[in-house]
Amino acid sequence: MARQALVVLIVVIVFGILMPLYKGTGFLDPRIIAAYSLLAPLFVAPASAELASNYGKDAPASGILTRIGIIVAWGWGITVVILATAIVTLNLARGGAFAVPPLEFISAILAFSLTASIAIAILGAVLAGRFSAAQVKAILRSGFLIFLLALVFAPRLLPGRVTLAVFDHFSTRRALTHLAWEAFAACAAIAAVLLLLLLKSARGGARTA
Repeated sequence: MARQALVVLIVVIVFGILMPLYKGTGFLDPRIIAAYSLLAPLFVAPASAELASNYGKDAPASGILTRIGIIVAWGWGITVVILATAIVTLNLARGGAFAVPPLEFISAILAFSLTASIAIAILGAVLAGRFSAAQVKAILRSGFLIFLLALVFAPRLLPGRVTLAVFDHFSTRRALTHLAWEAFAACAAIAAVLLLLLLKSARGGARTA
């Protein structure tokens, strides 16, 4: 617990204080703000992997869902705190009129962050019913690694003209807001499907017991 609290504190300091001080007004770039929404799933993933060891494979659905709610509230809440801290830090450092991204944009990325966290947490619970906590962590880490590699190397694999067109399209706040709402809907649908699988698995385990 102490180690986890230390990690969270370091993340808050780095992304909530040092990053906006280093970037200055460049921190308000919508792509940077959007990237912060991915912090919540990163917090949620390892915590959801512990469901297998904490509850066991035959745990009731109510207990697992309660734990999922706590994990999501914790991971997403920390992300909101980090983003709010970063915006406040930036404004205290720069002075002048208070600058904050538009509410529509913030709402979109935080809504996406929430549904992505829920989907990741439920996925962790589904996997925890079939694998050990260590195996679930390895699976989720591999998934994130593949995602990051795709982000890094996709521009090199695509034709330069296509890459420039994609980056140019998603460099605007309006485009990112639209993308965030689309990702929100997709993650909500994925979370719903995973929830049905989790409940089905829980009922199957109850019958077996």
